[in-house]
Amino acid sequence: MIKSAAIVKTKALAPWKELRLQKRKLKKSQAAERKATKQMRPSPIGKRVVEVVEPVMPEVIETPEVVETEDTPPTREEMLQQAEAIGLKVDKRWSDATLLKHIEESAWATQNGNS
Repeated sequence: MIKSAAIVKTKALAPWKELRLQKRKLKKSQAAERKATKQMRPSPIGKRVVEVVEPVMPEVIETPEVVETEDTPPTREEMLQQAEAIGLKVDKRWSDATLLKHIEESAWATQNGNS
């Protein structure tokens, strides 16, 4: 028996495999068609003209000084100092909000005479 170089399909493919094979063939043919119709454009690098522009000095913008007002919340360091002055034991795991709450409660208790 003589074998030829051509392979003959005797087995039918599953429908999804057949669709996938058709899509691949279609993509290859579209890519080949795009490549054949592609327009070659000359490179603009060879004809490039470079303009020399003087560097622009950036404008200096003055920032206003930060003025602390009563509206700004106290920093953590300030709250720790207040807690130490009151005699409050501070847990280092407390958030700023919790620390502020405990300081306010202690301050309210001392104002009202409740220790």
